[in-house]
Amino acid sequence: MRFRVLILTGLTGVTGVTGVTGLTGVTGVASLAGGCGGGEGFASDAAIDAAVPGTVTLAWSLADPSGNPITCAQVGASTVALQLQGRRTAGVPVSLSCDHSPATSQLLAPDTYDVSIELHGAGLTSVVVPDQNNVVVRPGANTQLGPVVFKVDPTGALVASLHAGPQITSNCGGPPSGAGIATTTIALQHDANGPCEPITFTHTKGTTTLEPYTVNCSAPQVVGCIENDESLSVASLPSGPYTIHIVGKINAAACWKNDDSLQIPAQGKTQTTVFNLSYHPEIPGCPARAR
Repeated sequence: MRFRVLILTGLTGVTGVTGVTGLTGVTGVASLAGGCGGGEGFASDAAIDAAVPGTVTLAWSLADPSGNPITCAQVGASTVALQLQGRRTAGVPVSLSCDHSPATSQLLAPDTYDVSIELHGAGLTSVVVPDQNNVVVRPGANTQLGPVVFKVDPTGALVASLHAGPQITSNCGGPPSGAGIATTTIALQHDANGPCEPITFTHTKGTTTLEPYTVNCSAPQVVGCIENDESLSVASLPSGPYTIHIVGKINAAACWKNDDSLQIPAQGKTQTTVFNLSYHPEIPGCPARAR
């Protein structure tokens, strides 16, 4: 409840005023109650309330199809996007960081809203949950939305090839057009320094299946040269950020290397990439090459 106090001083001879003690003899005074709400008087209570914004807060989590909890990083999710359509207010977008649940919106005009909610991320097909309708945002208050769970398949596929530089036509052939690689090792880690992912790559050349490659980061499998027209693939592995370590040796020297970061997509999607090997002539045993 709001109270307004008018202090009137120096008035004499006031007449015709009701509800004000001690004033007599004044004529032509407008109603005090009616003069506060319009024109150049005080703003009404309704106008003051409508100018005070509110907020909404949402809590969410991510889970695989079996209900097991997963993280935003695992599936490449970055934001939780809300779209609020008010009865009097045009659509208002709200963007919340996926990693910070629960989170609160920016200031919103008081209104009744229908709210749509989606999970977004690079390479991620938007994950939608049911709308929440008739959400009332009151002046100066926070409204708690119902918690939501985004269901995402946290697996993807990888198809890769190895290439020893733009001027090299063969990974396995000799110089000057060949890289001269004799043996190859591969390690695949979660993030930069995370645990090893013990997967087995299917190794093919066109329609011909070659020797598979099984990742063992502590004792990498040593295979012969993998040519640039051969493919390494895995049909299903946990999605998320990885670092791959590839070494191509000339004799016993690790002259060709790759330490790329990559993101395996979620939702069963396939990441297709070329891992470009760089040459390291500073390593003992690596012959000088024309640049």
